[in-house]
Amino acid sequence: MNIVFATSDLYANQAYITIFSLLEENIHMEEINIYYVENGMTEQNKKKLQKLVSQYKRSIEFISMREELKQISGLLRTNPVVYSYCYFQDILPNNVDKVLMLESDTMVTNKLDDFYNIDISDVYLAATDDLQSKWFKERLGINPNSPYFNSGVLLLNLKKMREDSISEKMTELITLGKSKYMYEVQDEMNILFEGCVKILPPKYNCTTSLFVFDYLDMKRYRKPSTCCSEEEFFEAINNPIVVHFTNNQIIQSRPWIENCDHPYCDRYNQYKEKSILKNEKLWKSNRKILNKIINYLYKNGFKSFIASSLGLIHAYFYPKILYKYILKR
Repeated sequence: MNIVFATSDLYANQAYITIFSLLEENIHMEEINIYYVENGMTEQNKKKLQKLVSQYKRSIEFISMREELKQISGLLRTNPVVYSYCYFQDILPNNVDKVLMLESDTMVTNKLDDFYNIDISDVYLAATDDLQSKWFKERLGINPNSPYFNSGVLLLNLKKMREDSISEKMTELITLGKSKYMYEVQDEMNILFEGCVKILPPKYNCTTSLFVFDYLDMKRYRKPSTCCSEEEFFEAINNPIVVHFTNNQIIQSRPWIENCDHPYCDRYNQYKEKSILKNEKLWKSNRKILNKIINYLYKNGFKSFIASSLGLIHAYFYPKILYKYILKR
């Protein structure tokens, strides 16, 4: 099983917990190879990860992000390492034909072998639906009936990407797009790979919004034009394979930040307490007053109201109006 990470040094501790959970939940696997694409990662953080991985008799290889990728016109991120998502077919060794990418804000909660063995020979990747509205997709030029996938957990067919010269096409898209997209890399990958993606049940990438509401309110909140079934929804929240601590306006969803109320925060902290990070201080919360008010209403019986109100903003006003001001800022 080949696994890849790509993070800045800022998220090295979060990646440590992700890798810890990955190794612990998959002790049964005969072989796990970890590739870690980094941009300016300290030797101290590398040694932490090397020590952890060696305890499980696994391998980890650090790969510096290529300088030419940092120079592509149109990159918006302060740390461009996230753009390596689009170029693993070039960055990783040529004999790596298939790889599972995990972001550092995820936690593995179950065995991954069934996930990794999913057949993706005829597509570029497998991922879960991010539950976006038709207006959001129209903004990107995607058919409303096409799923829009979340890029936090990706099972990638690097062999097919190399054969179809995806790198050149991606560079052209990024260069031409410039400030066009709201979620940058995730948007660009969805545009380029539309129609050649296998959509998986949400248990493989269980984002925060699935834990915040029941099925009907979740649909009010996201207003998705494509969606998982109710059965898949409940399977995800009751038995997730990967939990993804995505940002959320309603709850503090990230376990490394103060006052986290994500339902999997305790499990995350169990890994932290068992590790060399047990004395690491939590990040200070910077939640705005409006978020605190929304959280209060959410906890005091106004879930459906919150779902409908925020859904209108997220699904309609963001792609129609607000994205311009967000990108300018």
